[in-house]
Amino acid sequence: MIIDCHQHLPSLEKTRTLEKSKEELLEELRRSRVDYAILIPDNTPKSEIGSLDEVLQLVKGNRQLYVMGTLDIQKRNYLEQTQKLDQLFQAGSIVAIKIFPGHDTIYPTDKRLLPAYELCIKHDLPIVIHTGASLKHPEQAKYNDPKFIIKIADKFPALKIVIAHYFYPRVECCYKLTKAYKNIYFDTSGLADEEVIANTGLAKIKKVLLLTTSERPNNIIFGTDYAMCSIRKHVELIESLEMERQTKDKIFSENAIKLFHLKL
Repeated sequence: MIIDCHQHLPSLEKTRTLEKSKEELLEELRRSRVDYAILIPDNTPKSEIGSLDEVLQLVKGNRQLYVMGTLDIQKRNYLEQTQKLDQLFQAGSIVAIKIFPGHDTIYPTDKRLLPAYELCIKHDLPIVIHTGASLKHPEQAKYNDPKFIIKIADKFPALKIVIAHYFYPRVECCYKLTKAYKNIYFDTSGLADEEVIANTGLAKIKKVLLLTTSERPNNIIFGTDYAMCSIRKHVELIESLEMERQTKDKIFSENAIKLFHLKL
């Protein structure tokens, strides 16, 4: 079984309608033999990849797709957004909250995020934090540096935190700084992307993944960052690692089922 814990809808620029975006995504899941996926909406309305409300409506009745909640604390109504996320958690409509430091000019330590962290603790579901920076926007990394994430992990030991992308290209730094925290998890999204491999190094990526699975086998989950990245290449990356099948099964599905309380 494969559960992709980090996906987005294909861009409207390509598909023209969200319904066609969903159809394209489901077809890609079939081709890639992915059984379930967790979709991450944008935290702004009128997005090319769908807002939270749009994605929730789109996946209604589809048992293959789950959704993360998102919020934008830079807007005045962020407390109202948090209250809405609480209701969605209670209804079983979302399985996590995703924040975007770097894309948004906020730090994980921003006090406005505290209600969201407390909400995740209340429902025993994770907060997922975007990390890393592209060549075009290296300045983004200052907002999502793991040195801020461990402050949150210290302050909220009951909060389950997923570091998305391993803070690429500084994947070794990320793991070294955070590996001692039992409440920190890692997703593999983006690590098989050509630009990420070119800037980080495939050997370094594999080394960190092997270290994680050796030392923290229950704290790593499979993600791809589709539709920006290839599902197939991410599957191939995990399959290329020299480890027992049981460990790969944990990465591909078992850890995610426990972390997100997925009822498959």
